[in-house]
Amino acid sequence: MLTRMKQELLQSENLSWLCIEPMLLTVRGKSPGAKREMFNQLNEGQQALYLFYAFHNHANTMAEFYWFTTYFIADLKAWTGLKTGVLFFQGYELIKVLEQMESVIHLKNKLADGSWKEASPADLERDTELNESIQPIFKEYQINARKFIESTNKYIKDNKHEFLEIEII
Repeated sequence: MLTRMKQELLQSENLSWLCIEPMLLTVRGKSPGAKREMFNQLNEGQQALYLFYAFHNHANTMAEFYWFTTYFIADLKAWTGLKTGVLFFQGYELIKVLEQMESVIHLKNKLADGSWKEASPADLERDTELNESIQPIFKEYQINARKFIESTNKYIKDNKHEFLEIEII
């Protein structure tokens, strides 16, 4: 499933988002089954972008970053897929940040019986220690997510056939 795009958009700073945006918008608000069905129609690189942007687009603040990380790990069970996708694009620095965050989430929210404590974005307001541990991780996430997007854009330009169908005018 390729995204149709005009040639000039290949220079966009949001190229990787533009490549997966139609797929994510198609399933916005739909059932998990519909989202899984869309995901399964994508190639490996597109799946990587799909999970990255499903996460990244909801991690704009530190509270969202915390809550969405917990959600991806505990509820969606999509964390491993997200990390696999980041590795597809060789996002080694971003993986380090995600794994730091994963460690914090496990320490704070995983209970002794293996179940998960319900997380809330407000946890950061109530728990100073949690807030202080996540703050530097979130700053690193912001830096490395931007670098990751830049590297995915380059990968897409070098491998257009995996993502794009260029419109010829």
